[in-house]
Amino acid sequence: MENTNLKDILNNINKEIKELYGATKELKEKRNNANEKVKIHKIKREEINQLVKEKIEEIRKLKVNRTELINEFKGLMLNKESIVKEIERIEQIIKTHRPTIEKERELIGEVEYYRKLHAKSKVADELSAKLNTISNEISELVKKSADEHSKVVDNAKISADSHQKLIMAYDKINQLKEEANKIYNKIKEEVKEEGEKEENEKETNEEEK
Repeated sequence: MENTNLKDILNNINKEIKELYGATKELKEKRNNANEKVKIHKIKREEINQLVKEKIEEIRKLKVNRTELINEFKGLMLNKESIVKEIERIEQIIKTHRPTIEKERELIGEVEYYRKLHAKSKVADELSAKLNTISNEISELVKKSADEHSKVVDNAKISADSHQKLIMAYDKINQLKEEANKIYNKIKEEVKEEGEKEENEKETNEEEK
């Protein structure tokens, strides 16, 4: 009877070991998938961060160019509106005052000078618009980078949790295997003892005959 009970216990242990091996397979897949996702999202995050660095450098260069233009206007005490008014004023003089050819050339030269300044003021405006656009792009990239980082952290946690559960599962398997081995040896011992007992009884019966 005890032998039968031990076999039942052994069967239950072996069943539990089999279930645990099934669980370890799932945990390995979960851990490995999470590790793969960590790699993918790290690469994406680094690519985005590299783009951010490049755009920051682009902004730095654009700011230098814009500052040079702005400083030029400041030195001349001019802005875009005052430049346009000065061009209109000189052109009006040419039209209404009928200057000498020499004077007209001089005035035309001034108009050309102010037109070049006006073109530079447009460039400064374009640079400002471009800086705003790039700044917005950087903000969006930083959000994307943060999102990728969050995915790296989440998947790293899944991987670590799965790995910890995997270790615990293997520890439990080893523990159950030891128990199963002890029970198996006990069953063998009992079977041996029962066999010896039957042999002794058989010999005794033969002697009595």
